[in-house]
Amino acid sequence: MTNNEIVDTTKPPSYSYIHVEHPGHSITPVVFNGNNYDEWSRSFHLAIMAKGKLGYIDGTITKPSSTAATFETWQSTNALVTMWIFNTIEPALRNQIALRPEAKQVWTDIKNRFCQINEAQIYQLQADLLACRQGPTESLVAYYGRMTAIWNAISEIDALLSCSCNPCGCNWLNLINARREKRKVRDFLMGLDGRFTNTRSQIIGITTLPSLDLIYNRLLQDEGVRNIFATITESTPAAMAFAARFTHGSRPSGGGRGDVRNDRRNPSKPSKTVWSYDTEGLYYLKQVGDEKAHACLTGSPNPMEL
Repeated sequence: MTNNEIVDTTKPPSYSYIHVEHPGHSITPVVFNGNNYDEWSRSFHLAIMAKGKLGYIDGTITKPSSTAATFETWQSTNALVTMWIFNTIEPALRNQIALRPEAKQVWTDIKNRFCQINEAQIYQLQADLLACRQGPTESLVAYYGRMTAIWNAISEIDALLSCSCNPCGCNWLNLINARREKRKVRDFLMGLDGRFTNTRSQIIGITTLPSLDLIYNRLLQDEGVRNIFATITESTPAAMAFAARFTHGSRPSGGGRGDVRNDRRNPSKPSKTVWSYDTEGLYYLKQVGDEKAHACLTGSPNPMEL
């Protein structure tokens, strides 16, 4: 067994396992800077849970007596978790964190100091939610992401109370969750840009509102179809112009020459009518009203003045 291998014997034998861990590694990409406690704590909580050592910070794994057979393993793992905590804190902030004997104590001290659960914070998040509106050119994915970040922050601060039943038989928690999800649907629909007015009206008209996931999926499809038609619409004018130029820009027949001759008989028209062709070999008609423009035309390839 190497020095980096830790046999966790603090759990029942069926849950014993060997981990290869490195105290110098940071187990989460989120670095705690003193102002991002909520984000950092969620990230660290998930990372420590994935490693099977959540009990060292939530207190479910207690410190054994110094004479117990599991004491040495607990001591090594506790030191490992403590180092993980410190490795995810900015160096300038580490000297402000007390180095406690147990990882749970370090975790609790940070929580008590930096976790600011107060009405002002909830008020600010609610204000951000009300002001969250989709921009005229903002994609649905970006708008949904901004709203989801606010919803998650509110859920972390204003968490639902647990049911007093054990086990729950009143279905109270499910009802509260369903009501919160409906509120999210309303918030999301209210902030949509005017591009989705028709789709939003159709969704609101449904007797039983679909889930937020289904609504988001439908709006994504609507946005996709909209983008396809926008691409087609942008390319159509150029194609139509090219077709019109090809069809109507060819060298005119005798009728066209007659019209030109009629113009020449009218001395009140100072402009000259010239047929020429461009670099693509497509004929086009130009009227030249001054010498400068006429010189420009006569300088083009093989101009034909009628």
